[in-house]
Amino acid sequence: MKPKSKHLRRLLYMGLGLLLSAILLFLLFLRPTPIKVGGFTSFTDENAMIFEVINEGFADVELLDVRVNDGMKPAKAELGVSYSLHLVGGEGLDEDPDIEFVDIREVPLKPELMQDEKRAALDQGSRIPLNYGIRLYNDEPITQIEVKYKYGGITFTREMPMGRFFRDNVSSK
Repeated sequence: MKPKSKHLRRLLYMGLGLLLSAILLFLLFLRPTPIKVGGFTSFTDENAMIFEVINEGFADVELLDVRVNDGMKPAKAELGVSYSLHLVGGEGLDEDPDIEFVDIREVPLKPELMQDEKRAALDQGSRIPLNYGIRLYNDEPITQIEVKYKYGGITFTREMPMGRFFRDNVSSK
């Protein structure tokens, strides 16, 4: 009877290992990227743009690099962190005491909070990041954005889906 239970135990461990491997594979590679784009603000006279980034994952996302227009480094890239419900977009952000701009590598993107969790954080008065945006300045108009980031210990590079925004922007010039 003992050899049979040893065999069953090995099978059980192998099955659990395969199941955990499949779950890890799904979460890291087959699941869509945790970074989503919420919206854009474009300043055509300055060749500048702000796009809202949302971490829909389960863990922090570390931003590593941002490239524009087929791999070129932008003149300046900053991460905007909002400690209020004010989204990081539009004008007058530098004057808002609840929004600060830092180097993109300085602050990790925390997983997005539910609306009631955001309100609870505001009620407590704690400075918890609630919204993020990346502000880019470039010497020429921005037509493409690529973000390199680390999630779950693995480095990913992703082109941000801009859809109609850039097609309309480029065709009007």
